[in-house]
Amino acid sequence: MTRHQRPVDGPVDYPVVDKREQTGLLTRFVPHKLRNTAFYRWLLRLTRVLQFLSSVISLGVFSQRLYRVYRLVNNFKRTRGVNASYGAVEGMLAAAVLYTLLTMLFSCIKKSANPGGRMLRWLWVLLDLLFVGAFMAVSVLTRPDGGPAGSGRCYEPRRLIPGVRQESDDSCDLPWATFILAIVSTLLHAITASFHEIKDHIRRDRVDHEKVVQHQYATGQPGAPVASTTADGARY
Repeated sequence: MTRHQRPVDGPVDYPVVDKREQTGLLTRFVPHKLRNTAFYRWLLRLTRVLQFLSSVISLGVFSQRLYRVYRLVNNFKRTRGVNASYGAVEGMLAAAVLYTLLTMLFSCIKKSANPGGRMLRWLWVLLDLLFVGAFMAVSVLTRPDGGPAGSGRCYEPRRLIPGVRQESDDSCDLPWATFILAIVSTLLHAITASFHEIKDHIRRDRVDHEKVVQHQYATGQPGAPVASTTADGARY
């Protein structure tokens, strides 16, 4: 009877996944097979790109509206001019552009939609949640039916002093784009706060587990794989 042993340098049948590495609010509820697909990874990366584009377009459109209002009705700031809501929207959109640009740069460097260690990835979650609230505030401020920075607060030439040359306001519909994109950005940031890419961490845990198994077998520690024995030199 000949004793044979299985090679311990082959792949392990199951990955050992540390649930603490599953950052994101809903990542652990994503099916394992879907979580490790290229579709899932590229979907999260595409979401980051869409966040950046949405923020840039919103900032550009609203800045054009802000410049137009400031130039036309500067004499009526308290009622129809540049009030505090315009500055608030402009500031939140500029912060969103900067944040999404940084996340895109990190994603390109680390080749991951959620780069960094565990603490940094939870920081991304916190920032995404903050921008969910920020874009909800933008949508309220720019809503068409009464938002202080919305299309309903349009320039009215009759409010100017009689005899002064009047210009028409052709930018009244621009806040509509900001309002719609704010809703889209809210959903995009909610997605990236809920779902994270973790394939690299699963692969690393698999390799670490294989190294531990090999070390246990080499040193004869408890938990090492048991060598299989067969008769007449046959192997399974």
